[in-house]
Amino acid sequence: MSGGRSEAGEIVQKNGHAFLLSCMITAMTQPQEISRQLRERRHQLGLSLTQLARRADTSAPTLSRYENGWSRFEVATLQKLATALGCELVVRLEPKETLHDRPTTAEVVEQLSRLFWDTPLEESHLTENTLWVVERVLEFGSLDDVRILIAHMGRAEFFHLVGGARLESARTRTFWQQMLEKEGVACTRKFSREEAASSWRSSSR
Repeated sequence: MSGGRSEAGEIVQKNGHAFLLSCMITAMTQPQEISRQLRERRHQLGLSLTQLARRADTSAPTLSRYENGWSRFEVATLQKLATALGCELVVRLEPKETLHDRPTTAEVVEQLSRLFWDTPLEESHLTENTLWVVERVLEFGSLDDVRILIAHMGRAEFFHLVGGARLESARTRTFWQQMLEKEGVACTRKFSREEAASSWRSSSR
């Protein structure tokens, strides 16, 4: 891959040798993602903390904090680190979602109705049985289904519900636990060993 940019948070080759180090300044930005990029790129170059800190004209303790989930990044320091790592720092402002952008309840029901073959999905379910709707989308929905649900209820509320969701598929549960970790949301749903074993056996058939 040469030239161009990837989704925010990705590191890609550029002109065969440089890399794109991107961070988005939005409400959804995760410090852990920026830390991961810094750490992985440093390892790719075979540099120690001290070596990179010297190149970027900063201290090793500061770099260590930046690589381990530090949440108060300074753009000037990130720029120096990006340059020292042969990267380009990309800072992008994104407008907040407005009510005009939010899909209506009817639109959400229309898109998700195919996932509810046993009980027809109704508009009232989105407010009265929200967790049930989220669990069904997590288990059987597509990326577009997840997106419309997030757009409708908001990212914070969606991931809060994901944290309490009961998922039968071990693979699906593992995936969303990883997503929760990236979002910094605690998983409030606790599975017993019997439940976990049963879910694993079911997913392996």
